[in-house]
Amino acid sequence: MLSKSPGSLFGYAGALNELGYYSVSLCARAREVADLLEAGARFEYLVYDGFDLGKNAGYLQMFVKHNAIISVIAVADVNSQQRKKIILWAKVHRVPLRGVLQAPLRSNELHELIQLNSLNTECRSVASEL
Repeated sequence: MLSKSPGSLFGYAGALNELGYYSVSLCARAREVADLLEAGARFEYLVYDGFDLGKNAGYLQMFVKHNAIISVIAVADVNSQQRKKIILWAKVHRVPLRGVLQAPLRSNELHELIQLNSLNTECRSVASEL
């Protein structure tokens, strides 16, 4: 979880706890995330609050080079065209973006996105076992 707002960090932690994620790293700076990744940490989700493609793209590219983040959820104050631009950028740069949620984040939207991704993963897992 990366957010410059301490209040948001605790709100996200609570929302993730409701989904069964109890081990949550709360980071206020990109350097903190980078340090965790360099130390060998692995994450199922990186929720990047306040994501701005122009300012934060380099950080996100640096994070995913560690191959230690399964999915990225960007929380951004964007319109539909800006959202599409982020999604296309992520595809080109092989960033495992699972969604761009509108800021400020509503915990029900985070729940829906994570549950949808969980269902898709379960379906792929079952299909591959057949």
